[in-house]
Amino acid sequence: MIYQILLSGIVLGSIYSLFAVGMVVLYRATTILNFSQGELFMLGPFVAFTLVNSLHVNYFLAIVMAILAISLLGILVFKGAFQRLLEAPHLNQVLVTVALVYVFQGGARILWGSEIRFLPPLFGYGAIQIGNVVIANQEIAILVAVAIFSALFTWILMSTKAGKIMQAGSQSLRGASLIGINITNFQMVMWAVSAAIAALAGILVGPLTSIMPEMGAELLLKAFAAMTLGGFGSIPGALIGGLLIGVIENVTAFYISTALREISAFTIIIVILLVKPTGIVGVKMK
Repeated sequence: MIYQILLSGIVLGSIYSLFAVGMVVLYRATTILNFSQGELFMLGPFVAFTLVNSLHVNYFLAIVMAILAISLLGILVFKGAFQRLLEAPHLNQVLVTVALVYVFQGGARILWGSEIRFLPPLFGYGAIQIGNVVIANQEIAILVAVAIFSALFTWILMSTKAGKIMQAGSQSLRGASLIGINITNFQMVMWAVSAAIAALAGILVGPLTSIMPEMGAELLLKAFAAMTLGGFGSIPGALIGGLLIGVIENVTAFYISTALREISAFTIIIVILLVKPTGIVGVKMK
């Protein structure tokens, strides 16, 4: 039983991790904490659902189209708001992302209403059993997606020219601009990438949960906690933090009490940060 609980916690934590990776990618490029990431996460499965059920688009093609659509929305958000706020105080930028939460949630309610919807699993309803542990095909898809994207973005950040540009831009926009980096175009691309990751995460989670306008709110808090626990600005840290939170929640709910599930992870975070204030990985952003 413990192995099944741990596996379920790892799957849950992987969802938190993928969500957090999207936030970290944007944070490393812009130093903006995007509190509307949860709404981009929510819009992905809604768009995919509409393409499949209303326009009868092939499911996998609908997923690609939905990710591209939310990626384009990320570009529009940058061009419409944040391009004008590049030199604005960070508090102003964060408040705009908070405002976007209500704009996107309200728009979703207008378009789709408050009725709960469901996406079918990407690879059917089957499952694999290894000993006494059962893992659904959809859970395997989540684990594989998290592993691939975490490895990809860690490599980009650490070993490529784009990663160096990302770090330079996050440290000083003016300094990066002086050495020839087109900050506007780069940040626009990062908004698109972050939005695409959020949409992918939402589509992967959609078959496991219901789709509704508020579905991203709770996950946003858990992703933010994963970033804090792992170390702000660190993709490996976001991955580790998300996995730890998922496992802690599941173990606490099963062995202690479901009433303590929501507070258990945050209690552990407080303890860890008291010992290591920069988080587990401890990347410092200047």
